[in-house]
Amino acid sequence: MKVDIYKSATSSNKYISVRAGADVSKVDVSDPDYAKLIHQTSDVEVNKEDRHQDYDASLIIKDIEQHGYHLHHVKRNFN
Repeated sequence: MKVDIYKSATSSNKYISVRAGADVSKVDVSDPDYAKLIHQTSDVEVNKEDRHQDYDASLIIKDIEQHGYHLHHVKRNFN
């Protein structure tokens, strides 16, 4: 699945992914941090079989198929 990724304009650690080409303005997220978004990248290929330490590709795809979006919360480690 190809996805487009947007970043919250008000929270630097919140991102949302939608199916590539989808109108993100039609996505209804209750968290006000997603009201204004900044486009980050387009057409990112996400495959269920891919294994990544930082994210679960199968969960991203499942959320987009069920809800139309997947929310990402980037954690920062300041060690």
